[in-house]
Amino acid sequence: MSNVINKINLYIDSKNKHQGDTTNNFKFIIPDSLLRCKSNEYFTLNVTYFNCYNTIYQCNNNSNHYQVIFRRFDGSIYSISDKYLTIGNPNVNDLMEELNVQLIYLCVVGYLKLKNLYTFTRVKAIDTNFNTMYIKPINSSNFLGFPNNVETLISVTPSLYSLNVNSIRAINITIDKNIPLDNSNIDNINIMSNHSDIIFQKSVDVPPYALIIYNNDDGGDSFQYTISNLNSIHSFRLSVYDQNMNIIEDMPDYLMHIQFNIKRREQIISLLKAIIDYLKEIYLIGAHIFEKLFSRT
Repeated sequence: MSNVINKINLYIDSKNKHQGDTTNNFKFIIPDSLLRCKSNEYFTLNVTYFNCYNTIYQCNNNSNHYQVIFRRFDGSIYSISDKYLTIGNPNVNDLMEELNVQLIYLCVVGYLKLKNLYTFTRVKAIDTNFNTMYIKPINSSNFLGFPNNVETLISVTPSLYSLNVNSIRAINITIDKNIPLDNSNIDNINIMSNHSDIIFQKSVDVPPYALIIYNNDDGGDSFQYTISNLNSIHSFRLSVYDQNMNIIEDMPDYLMHIQFNIKRREQIISLLKAIIDYLKEIYLIGAHIFEKLFSRT
């Protein structure tokens, strides 16, 4: 028999925000007394539906910055120039054209179509101050093919790895820590494995301007979470990030269905009691074995 006492459905439209909120970070307020449970009850949260149009810019403030560095003959830095790719959804040819404009008189950028790499060929004459030239992506490694925060020497230099103009692979939606998810949610996105407040993750697997959609077609509980330490919920805040937990600044408005279930605690209590009884039995068996062992000595 199901221990679900009640189901409360929240149909969320991010365009209906409070002043100061944004699509990527907004507060949803729940009418008083709608989400309450008794001491012998608890909540579960289940995400069952999501959709938004894929109008997210792949080249954005989280992925468009790089530096051009020149070092003197003794290795000291002569100049550092910060460069920013145009925000938008470029293809490899668009990027190549922009790089050639930004790096004019310094190097020429070509495209190796079969390998999906750029080649960077230095044209700036070498002298005492402009002895060696480096390109250092700050966050634009996907677009340049060089690792972030590493200076790559430029002479006739191909990208070190294949280009990827799709910098955003997934959408992560988190709920604020005022809604304490029980310790069954872990991620290792930016640090070692740690408690996570992600309640929804969806790959960006459709072309630009198509609909990103999650329907929970199998009726499963992939995005279901237990909240056992609250007896009422008045509001929560949803934030939207990419796969690296960078805020998606141009996140389009989205629709989301969240279902809160109110459940009885009896099953949890019964399970805990069974575990305690099981541990008692193990303790008694262990004590009996030790007693037998020591009685022989």
